[in-house]
Order: sequence, then structure tokens, then C-alpha cells
Amino acid sequence: MTNDNDTVRSFRRPAQRLTASPSHKFAIGVRVIQKFGAATGTDSFSVTRHLPDAGAGLQYRMKRERDGQERVAVESALELVAREDFMQ
Repeated sequence: MTNDNDTVRSFRRPAQRLTASPSHKFAIGVRVIQKFGAATGTDSFSVTRHLPDAGAGLQYRMKRERDGQERVAVESALELVAREDFMQ
């Protein structure tokens, strides 16, 4: 007579590693300027959405303050607009 425990195999899953997902540097609603890439002059953009890393870094969907044009940029191409810069 065999024991049921002999026929049941225990399958173990490999331990899952918890890795911290990178977080976005700029919050939604913050005003930024594009440091390089498409020429924008000194136009400021408002961050409207966080996008995932598509291989080049974390991305943001932004809307230009002046005319509402929307674009996507990687985090490394953006710079926070200082408060005194947009008080003018």
C-alpha cells in the first residue's frame, strides 16, 4: 500500500525578486522646458501624463502652454521651470 504523500510531488516556485520600479522625476502638472531635441526655444510645457520606459528612459506626455501642442519627451531631455521663470 502506498501513501498518498509518496505520489504527490511538491512543486516549488522560484522566489520572486522584488525590484523597485523607477519613479518619475516630474509630477503631473509641473512645468518643464525641453533642454534638447525638437527646437522649442523657451516654451514651457505642462506634464499631463507619466509614460513607461520604452528603452530610452522614463517618458512624459506634455502640453505646450502657448498653443496646446502635445508631445512626448524622455526625462533626460527635460528641465524643471523655476518658479521665478514663469512669474514673468
